[in-house]
Amino acid sequence: MTSPPRKPMTFAVPPTTALPLAEPAKLAAPPKPAPDAVERQQVGARVPASVYRELKARAALSGVTVQTLVEQAIVEFLAKG
Repeated sequence: MTSPPRKPMTFAVPPTTALPLAEPAKLAAPPKPAPDAVERQQVGARVPASVYRELKARAALSGVTVQTLVEQAIVEFLAKG
């Protein structure tokens, strides 16, 4: 047995007085990277949720971001050869 199709929802919107549009805000140019800045490449990995929670907790206890902790781990891994 199937249900009858549902009617789309409609909303009564009262007419309003049009307000003049404000001038769009001008965005400042993004800051230029420092000359010694390293170009970065995004890396993705899927890890179990429990591993990520522990990684995030250790990063917080160390006062660094997860990104910094992962980068340090990769650098140490690569240095071992």
